[in-house]
Amino acid sequence: MAAKASPRLKGLLRVVGQVCAILAITLALDYILLATVFSDWKRGWADAATAYTQAYVHAPWHHDLAPNQNSMRPWGKTLYPFRTDRYGFRTGACAPGEDDKSKPAIFVVGDSFTEALGVPYEESFAGLMACEAAGEGKAVWNLGVLSFSPVIYQRKIEAAAEKLGIKPTEIYVFLDLSDITDEAIVYRVGEGGTIGVAPSHHWFDTGQFLLGNFATFRLLYNLWLDMPFGSAAPDESWRARWSVDPRIMDEWGRRGLELASKNMDAIVELCQEWKCQLTLVVYPWPDNVRAGDRNSIQVTHWRQWASERGVRFVDGFAPFFREPPDVAVSNYFIPGDVHFSARGHRLVFDELKRSTGPF
Repeated sequence: MAAKASPRLKGLLRVVGQVCAILAITLALDYILLATVFSDWKRGWADAATAYTQAYVHAPWHHDLAPNQNSMRPWGKTLYPFRTDRYGFRTGACAPGEDDKSKPAIFVVGDSFTEALGVPYEESFAGLMACEAAGEGKAVWNLGVLSFSPVIYQRKIEAAAEKLGIKPTEIYVFLDLSDITDEAIVYRVGEGGTIGVAPSHHWFDTGQFLLGNFATFRLLYNLWLDMPFGSAAPDESWRARWSVDPRIMDEWGRRGLELASKNMDAIVELCQEWKCQLTLVVYPWPDNVRAGDRNSIQVTHWRQWASERGVRFVDGFAPFFREPPDVAVSNYFIPGDVHFSARGHRLVFDELKRSTGPF
């Protein structure tokens, strides 16, 4: 029996080897031709993959939004307008410009929820804040970027102040549940204060490289988006489960909270130096809503942290628990995703305004 199986196995291995060789040669030719013969074509690409690869650039704090972007970006099954200003801040109607630098400045910092993946700037809570503040003669600058966390926030705030040549009178930190994950298992501070990622979390570099240098991967990416079940939004719900799963909490949740608290303390010190007011806002993911995680450790820990440091605290969990879980998730989150829909952004903005008063 073994003697009969051996030739079959050898044949199978031979076929697999041939397929791998063909794939390797195809990708090598793909890469070389795009870098040489078809370099002009590559520069002229305008598709969903381009909207991803051109939206982000490398920075000393790992990555940032690219300046002067103007595209339609895919997220989920929709396209949404995506613009950045010359400084790399997401922008739109009501966003401040050069003429607004003399106005009292409000910095808003956070991750993808603050960048507002999937919705127009004007419908995001940062955009709504900007429109409200503009009526009060103030300027809201949105520093939020996908996958930022407290270890990056201080660096981005200081860099923004230097770029703009101003210091904010207020800073709003929208602290995401995934920030705790990023602090514990993703980001690492290297020599000179540069931020890198753990070996198992090179998603940004790998995705940028593959989509930016191989027509094959761009084709597959765009075909995936066109499929009924395809999506630009990966399933990352695991990143918030530390607050509802005791096992994950013990494994790295507490460590993430400790690191995040330490890095948030640096922002408190910075704000004290600048004599600005610091406001901390927390909010849930769909899993928290479904699990009835109303008094989440994300709320209790950061409420206590803020109280001990004289920081204004806004419990953005509260409004999501005024309706049945399934209704709240359907109303306030993008279908099949963890990020807010336009109604979710409005809900957070309304709670923020109710808690803090006019901007």
